[in-house]
Amino acid sequence: MPEEWDRARYEREKRGFIESRLRTRSVNFHAALIFAVTWLAGWLVSWALLKLGMISMPLRYAISFSFSYVVFVACVRIWSDFMREPHGSGGWDGSLDFPAGVDGEGCAVFLIALLAGLLLAGVFAVLGGAPLLLEVAFEVVFAGVVVRRLSRKETVGAWAERLIRNTWRPAALALVALVGLAAWMQAQAPGSRTFAQAARALLMP
Repeated sequence: MPEEWDRARYEREKRGFIESRLRTRSVNFHAALIFAVTWLAGWLVSWALLKLGMISMPLRYAISFSFSYVVFVACVRIWSDFMREPHGSGGWDGSLDFPAGVDGEGCAVFLIALLAGLLLAGVFAVLGGAPLLLEVAFEVVFAGVVVRRLSRKETVGAWAERLIRNTWRPAALALVALVGLAAWMQAQAPGSRTFAQAARALLMP
């Protein structure tokens, strides 16, 4: 039989979970890695679409952004499992060592992705993103617990619903801004197919 909490205990447990992880785990750095993977996934999709002949920047970036959001959701779900313990338990300690076989170009792509992740995570942190991610982790860690709410009961575990509810507004704003900027840049520099080409054409006519 699943464990049952009342509303007060649910809020108390969730607050304690979030506060303990914020104190003892590098949540903002974890968010940077999640965003790095998310950015890299979007970049790879955009690159693949360009190779397949899709020269429309707005359409290409809209598709790649949508795919990267799915990757973001998957990354948060995987990360949530590592938040089960307040402290790291003998696993990865947060250090970054480049594999010996990675060449210069591979390192460059990795560093660009990591810098993009750090930038996005910084913006996310300013917007209060870490507690929002930990709310999702809480739903994963305590999935199955029943919460009594007045005359009805709810089961903890709706992590995807909570994640989308916590992130869809900034994601939608970012999508509109990205597609709008891409459309404007390609209209100003019709021969361009990427941001880099459009920026060069606009800055160095």
